[in-house]
Amino acid sequence: MGLKEELEEKAEECDAPEEYIAVAKEIVEGLDDKEWAGELLEEGAEWAETWEDAVTYAKACLDILGDEEAAAAHLDAGKNLCTTVEDFLGLAAAALEMGQKEAATEIYNAAGTKCVKTSDFLELSKSISDVLNDAELAEKTVEKAFAKCSKTEDFVVFAKSVLDMFEDKDRAKSVYASAMEKASKAEDFDILAAGAVKDLGDKALARQIYEKALSSLESGNELLKFARTVNEKLDDKDFLESIYKKAESVYTEFSDYLKLGKEAFEVTGDAPFATGIFQTAAATNPACSQLVDLALAMDKDLNDKEAAVQVLKQAQSAVKSNADFIKTAKAIQEIVTDDKEWTDAITFQLEKREEFKDLYSDFINREQETKTCATKRALAHDIVEKTGDKYYGAKIYRQAQELTRNFNDFIKLGVCIHQDLGDTDWVKEIFTGLLEKCTTFSYYNELTDAIAATLKDDAWIKDIYKNIEKQSDGNSDRVKLATVAATRLNDKDWAKNLLASAEKDCHTPYDYTFVAGAYLRLLDDQDKAIALFEAAEAQCTDQTCYAGLFNLISGQTSDPSYLTRILLSARKKLTGFDDLLFLAETACIRLADTRLASDIYRQAEEKAGDNRQLSRLSTSLNQQLKDSARASGLLRKIA
Repeated sequence: MGLKEELEEKAEECDAPEEYIAVAKEIVEGLDDKEWAGELLEEGAEWAETWEDAVTYAKACLDILGDEEAAAAHLDAGKNLCTTVEDFLGLAAAALEMGQKEAATEIYNAAGTKCVKTSDFLELSKSISDVLNDAELAEKTVEKAFAKCSKTEDFVVFAKSVLDMFEDKDRAKSVYASAMEKASKAEDFDILAAGAVKDLGDKALARQIYEKALSSLESGNELLKFARTVNEKLDDKDFLESIYKKAESVYTEFSDYLKLGKEAFEVTGDAPFATGIFQTAAATNPACSQLVDLALAMDKDLNDKEAAVQVLKQAQSAVKSNADFIKTAKAIQEIVTDDKEWTDAITFQLEKREEFKDLYSDFINREQETKTCATKRALAHDIVEKTGDKYYGAKIYRQAQELTRNFNDFIKLGVCIHQDLGDTDWVKEIFTGLLEKCTTFSYYNELTDAIAATLKDDAWIKDIYKNIEKQSDGNSDRVKLATVAATRLNDKDWAKNLLASAEKDCHTPYDYTFVAGAYLRLLDDQDKAIALFEAAEAQCTDQTCYAGLFNLISGQTSDPSYLTRILLSARKKLTGFDDLLFLAETACIRLADTRLASDIYRQAEEKAGDNRQLSRLSTSLNQQLKDSARASGLLRKIA
């Protein structure tokens, strides 16, 4: 039997890789038939069961045939036999060992199809980088791993793997940045922050994560829970307080603020910060009992006596029952140690409430029922009058003040407080506030009357009117002020200065007569009055103007001598028949001066130029002077 026949028989009996390889080797060595040896190796490779078998055949192609192309083909076929990433990595390593870098690259690419976890991709990437030294492919593989991240936990695991495998903290932090963009729930941010601290040891990054989480939280209870989480992970008091501040901004109920303040102090130990929250709680207008509890907490827990005292004052104003008052009083006696006036007042009120139990029961009921400033004033007066308890009376008067809107009610309030409490500072405060409500002289006069009746502060009254003077720009205001100065303040000099200022602003007969009347009425200055009346008369040129002037002067003085002077002056200007008839009748009607009238009638008779004028003159003489004889004589002149 020849060698070929013997090898053919051996080839038919092969059923294992090493047998196929051994026969192929004999074929090449004995017959130098590489083609037949290659076909035999291909036949054996068809029965390969593992990637290791494929590697064995690939090495044989190189060693026996020197055929790199055939070796690459076997390595390519080996990809189909890989079931895990580890299999691909082993196959790729073998390819590289054989110098088949191109085949190794293809194997690494195919390995990605078997990656399930992010760590699979990262291990593959590291191998590509370390073994294949292909940075581009390694990066693409990392990107595939990153694309697999969907849940927050995936990003944390991925970042840790990046750090562990590549020792690249910056890249790990960039993973967290991407995760922060996708996170939406507080739990997501918490997972990220925990990973940043545990895996990266980066508390600054953890704070950034928590800060973004904070911006997404709107519920006060969520924020409180969030603060607890942050406190466990970070030693960052400032950030904690920012969380509590946001919770404070969204809470609205007293109980929530109280809970928040206590927890903030327990966690941060910052008493002033907690006090601020408690003060916000007090601003929700809680019940008296709640305020007392709050004050006790501020004093005992926070050791902030000053803030506690302020809350106690609020509690005292919120008292609505005897039980409330007693609880508040005891707290005041316990906490307040440096205000004897206050504690003595509390002791006094406790005694009064014990002495007049029934009365106080009625007072408390009325306090809840009264809703107007008038009824509050009446209650406060009854309290003081029947028990002498000015402290309780003052409380009700304060309630009355809050309800007061009307100017006259403020006046009444000030008078009542002065009468019952004798509190001049409070009365002055009320009256000072009324200055802004004074819009007319009548208001100012009403206010200053009240000041005079209660505070008897003439200097203040004068200052009030002095301020009015600065704002006055018309004669009416100046004359009114002059009236006050002369009649109420007995300040003639000021009145004179005011009238002098008014005089300078006179332009019309009305102006002159108005100011002249004030000189007469307030200063009895007849010379000044005459001068002003004459200045007014100087502007008159006709009967109508003089008629108006006579009316104005009559409105300012009942002394006929002033009208007589003006009428005599008018007689020099008005010389026509109609004018003289007007002046004669004025002398009769306004002055009852028949002698002067008769003389002017005579002058008018001289001016009468026709029968109609004679008739009018006759009628006027008969009506005004009752001189029928003279009237008849005029009628006889009529042709």
